[in-house]
Amino acid sequence: MAVPKPLLAPAGRPLVDLGVEALQLAGATRVVVNAHHGAELLTAQLAGRPGVEVVDEPTLLGTGGGLVNAAHLGLLGGGDDPVLVTAADHVVTPGDLAALAGFLDRSGTPMAAGLVPAGAESFRLRLEGGRVARDPEGPWDSAGAYAVRAGLLCELAPGPASLVGRVLGPLLDRGRLAGLPFQGPMEDAGTLHRLLKTSAGLLTGCWPYPLPPGRLTRGVGNGPVFLAEGAGADPAAVLAGPVVLDAGARVGPGAVVTRSVVGPGAVVGAGARVVGSFLGPGARVDPGTAVTAGLVPGSWEVR
Repeated sequence: MAVPKPLLAPAGRPLVDLGVEALQLAGATRVVVNAHHGAELLTAQLAGRPGVEVVDEPTLLGTGGGLVNAAHLGLLGGGDDPVLVTAADHVVTPGDLAALAGFLDRSGTPMAAGLVPAGAESFRLRLEGGRVARDPEGPWDSAGAYAVRAGLLCELAPGPASLVGRVLGPLLDRGRLAGLPFQGPMEDAGTLHRLLKTSAGLLTGCWPYPLPPGRLTRGVGNGPVFLAEGAGADPAAVLAGPVVLDAGARVGPGAVVTRSVVGPGAVVGAGARVVGSFLGPGARVDPGTAVTAGLVPGSWEVR
């Protein structure tokens, strides 16, 4: 089976692991993970984690519907209990999530959004007096992380829905959405470019998430190179960081790997070139071939 996005590992640890750790470091007493595609793989990955529960959605409920469903299952508390919400492909600073939960209590609103500076393709927002409003010239965008009162979610009708359509949008329209600018870095790892940017940030300590067992060194050009336990590169290979070789990965003689992640058990053949790419578990690059700006998901069974 192709690897679900939350199980892609930009620096030796799956994105879903980083999300769970962020919530727990922020003070969450229970972490609920909604899963549809690859639910059995996510369940296996998180099995036995204290305080973590996976909710399998046979029918995809969407970002809003899944949240409301978890509330109706009694997994998110009730009343004014704060519920922290983040996405599995977003890497956030735990301190920002903790601050967001505290800000919700002070805001007097049913929901608060974490905010980051707006970019070229942002859904632009304005922040006035702690409240968020739509504004095409606004300087803020949502960080994709929220704190919401459990009681609000329990009152909403279940069923498939987006978070914007079911929860956030109506509050925004009524001026009932608070906003708090995040102080630490946040990255949406939903595209190849951003996934590799996340990998580089994890290698350089942008977030307080430890790397798995392995060795962090410097490659050609002094960029960071991380070799997870069990990974190896031939002495005649060229690694120009940021580069990650996950557990069991191999790079053959004369191969060149630049700004890339080579997933667990993946193999880069002799004389091959891998540039700006992400190779998933068990992926193969044949000797003498080239992969540029490629995302090769691989197969989770090899892990």
